[in-house]
Amino acid sequence: MSKNKLLIIIFILAALVRFIGLNHLPPALNRDEATLGYNAYSILKTGRDEHGQFLPLTFKSIGDYKMPLYIYATIIPVKLFGLNDFSIRFWSALSGVISVIAVYFISKLLFTNYLLPITASFLLALNPWAVFYSRIAYEANLALMLFLLGLWLLLKKKPLGFIFWLLACLAYSSALIFIPLFLIPIIFKIRPKTIWLILFITAFALIFIKLWSVSSQKQNITIFSDPYLIDTYNRERTLQYQINPLQTRLFFNKYVYFGGLIGKNYLKTFSPQFLVLKGDNHPWHQIPGVGNFYFIEIIFALVGLIALLKSRHKNKLIFLTWLLLAPLASAITVDAPHSTRSLFLLPVIIILAALGFSKVKKFIPVIIFLYFLNVAYANYQYLEIYPTKVKASLPVGIKEQLLDLKAQNYSGQIYLTGIHDSAYLYPLVYLPVEPKTFQRTAVWTLPDTAGLTHAYRFSHIQIIDDLKDVSDNGVLIKAE
Repeated sequence: MSKNKLLIIIFILAALVRFIGLNHLPPALNRDEATLGYNAYSILKTGRDEHGQFLPLTFKSIGDYKMPLYIYATIIPVKLFGLNDFSIRFWSALSGVISVIAVYFISKLLFTNYLLPITASFLLALNPWAVFYSRIAYEANLALMLFLLGLWLLLKKKPLGFIFWLLACLAYSSALIFIPLFLIPIIFKIRPKTIWLILFITAFALIFIKLWSVSSQKQNITIFSDPYLIDTYNRERTLQYQINPLQTRLFFNKYVYFGGLIGKNYLKTFSPQFLVLKGDNHPWHQIPGVGNFYFIEIIFALVGLIALLKSRHKNKLIFLTWLLLAPLASAITVDAPHSTRSLFLLPVIIILAALGFSKVKKFIPVIIFLYFLNVAYANYQYLEIYPTKVKASLPVGIKEQLLDLKAQNYSGQIYLTGIHDSAYLYPLVYLPVEPKTFQRTAVWTLPDTAGLTHAYRFSHIQIIDDLKDVSDNGVLIKAE
């Protein structure tokens, strides 16, 4: 079979595993997906977000503030296919397919072995982290695709790559940390014209300043702002200071303490637990019983890394800095390791795994058998186990009940439980509620300790925490 035919098969495979059943698996939207979709719908209908802000650059949402690019991009599929799970997840799924293509072309530029790019694209097409994240509306997945396209263009010494990197910074906040740091080895590699570098740095600075409301809100999830960690540090430092003031100043200051926490979080990203056993701890981020990589991928990524370190490969600096910088955005947060914030790590490990596969000359049938055994297990866990387990953390029953009311053209009072679980988002998407009506009638809670707010009354819908508030002439909807 020719290389071109093989590539076409891989890309079709990547598209099939990402798009088939996208409207039904995962079985319902999480609240972040609902926010992205409804704000795109609201912009499409009124030019304003759910809070009535005209064409905002940052979306307040529930108070967690969303980056703008995914929302504005989602206007297109919502216009074409309506407001539904498929439309909201469309760009993430497409980003996953394009990333497979981009990894092929990046690998082709960086390696002379003609089989390595094909192997890398195939591995990414079926990687559990890549497939799972492509089937959920993750802004990080869009950012990753834009980063990869930008990297490919920059390696070809096309300044257009800087534009894609800037777009990635508008898609997800981790890019604001990773991309400017990764720019350093790229400068040494391609030696861009000074004017292009100045323009990129200037545009990046403007984006960072404009999106400061997003970045500053994200500080609430960093170790530097966590009340528990700050209190623990203060108490321990006070005790140490009473014993030895000088030693405490030198070895138990905030730089040493928080630096140690970052180091521990950073190393967790490379732990077997995160890479191959479980992924991170959030149920929205994992297939039950499956890590972010197949075990055999990590084995061969280690083989590839060792081979790279021993070689005099001219692109060694790019791979090593990519590998080392990718976990930083996750490492500074309280819930590290975090799959979404570490997503830039995915392609480099896949490419290293492809490099490792290219070094193996023996036991090829056994290796292929073990790989597809991994794939079969992950497939079973995703298709059979995941839909059942995820019901505890997704509004599966709520979705079905709302769609039934929509089919009946029901226009009476509706009650949902869960004010502080952002339950208001689901009738907005699944009925849907007209944006002008919502903007005019929404009543919001005061910000909680994390700064989050939630609508609890709008149109003919009320979100409640006490069932005594339900009247006899209304319909109560709650999770099953």
